[in-house]
Amino acid sequence: MKRILLAAAVAALATAAHAQPGPGGGPPDFDADHDGKVTLAEFKAGEAQRQTRMFARMDANNDGKITQDEVDAMAKRAEAAGRGPRPGGGPGGMLMRLDANHDGAVTKAEMAAGAERRFKMADTNGDGWLSKGELLMMRQKMRGGPAPQ
Repeated sequence: MKRILLAAAVAALATAAHAQPGPGGGPPDFDADHDGKVTLAEFKAGEAQRQTRMFARMDANNDGKITQDEVDAMAKRAEAAGRGPRPGGGPGGMLMRLDANHDGAVTKAEMAAGAERRFKMADTNGDGWLSKGELLMMRQKMRGGPAPQ
């Protein structure tokens, strides 16, 4: 049993390690085995890595929660640095919709719970994996921009 758990942990870490930023510092490449298909397991591993980086940037008081005040402070820092608001209202509105227990803060667990839902929404043809086109469309929708042609 311990060997199975250890093997699963090593596989998860290896998968997460492959979810590195894409070319030009773009979105992560979640296709860990480079077969042209992003499975739910690959997507969850990549999302976990992305969420860890997001929490490091946004959780200013390191309490394991992101509040609207922390989102607002990050937006002000971005604006002061010359980066205007993102189309669609930026990350705050979307992020705070993940607040499942409506306590005014989003935890890593609440954020992770949305990964499977996002995967299923992005899998437009229902084949159980995401193509590059489906990933691109999901990213465009998240950014509030037009769908790719």
